[in-house]
Amino acid sequence: MPAPRSFRHLSVVPDLPPPSAYLPLLERAHAASWFTNFGPIVRAFEDDVLDALGVPGECCVSAANATAGLSAALLAARVAGPVLVPAFTFPASLGAVRAAGLQAIVVDVEPDTWALGAERLRSALDGTGADAVMLVAPFGLERDVSEAFRLCRDRGATVVIDNAAGFGTPRRAAERHPGAFEVFSLHATKPLGIGEGGLVFGPRSHEAALRSALNFGKSESTPLGYEGWGFNGKMSELQAAVGVAQFARRKDILARRQAFASLYVEALAGLPLVHPTDPASSPWQFFPVLLPDAATAERFVAAAADGGVEIRRYYRPSLSRLVEADGATPCPVAEDLADRMCVLPVRSQTSADLSRDIVRTTTAILARSLP
Repeated sequence: MPAPRSFRHLSVVPDLPPPSAYLPLLERAHAASWFTNFGPIVRAFEDDVLDALGVPGECCVSAANATAGLSAALLAARVAGPVLVPAFTFPASLGAVRAAGLQAIVVDVEPDTWALGAERLRSALDGTGADAVMLVAPFGLERDVSEAFRLCRDRGATVVIDNAAGFGTPRRAAERHPGAFEVFSLHATKPLGIGEGGLVFGPRSHEAALRSALNFGKSESTPLGYEGWGFNGKMSELQAAVGVAQFARRKDILARRQAFASLYVEALAGLPLVHPTDPASSPWQFFPVLLPDAATAERFVAAAADGGVEIRRYYRPSLSRLVEADGATPCPVAEDLADRMCVLPVRSQTSADLSRDIVRTTTAILARSLP
């Protein structure tokens, strides 16, 4: 086999706090011999996040990862029927539905927002009788889902927002859509990663059910001690210790990543590409760019690798092309987006000079790859 290619600029470089920042919390957990089961460090982390990003009437419950958080939200809401999932997303969105014992029905997205639109959603709800809808925020980008939320509310369908890459910025969706669940990832590759972890925001009335779903279905408030189906999806005290230290760095990390995105917006101006233009609209795990066609995307990835830059493809393949997926309708838009989408590297721990070099190198290769 050929040796793996080395890159001067990797697609992702995790930026976690140094061990010294959370060592005192680890020592506290060790002294107490309390390492899991919603311990004091987990609760402190949840409280910090809720105080900063929650809205009135919400709870914040931690999870081992965002996929577990999505499954727990569906279980806590007692969803029993099919769940609509957009075709343009990471496979974890589909996997979370299946892990909750539910049927996922894949629906196409809109070419301009890359997300579920109201008309497609209305048709899918009417045609499938779905009990829940998973609204994905692609690449952690803010999207107005007001009309979609109204449709779901009118039909009594639970809304779970998969915003895996969007943790850290103001949660405007929560302000507009009380009663929805919103789930974030804290994977090492995410802007505020802690290694592994997830956070679930939801109605305060569902907090006990969320914790039960993440703790084997156990509940102290029921005669048998079990509230319903559940699994082991808890965040450990060790994960939460990293989370407390990482969340304290939030403002600096987001400022750096949004400044990095600003460099891309400036450098890509005038090129025949589709990409975000508002640096404040995301915490920027990556910077997504939609190329003119699949051949150009392939050419760019290869040229970038030759130039020492690792470029990844997201979300590829479309969920509609997975054998495990059920499709309510064909998904040509999502399949086309998956074939043309590339994501450019973003950093929070680089110097200003290195940031400019990454952006300059990457966008120059991209410009040369265009037809």
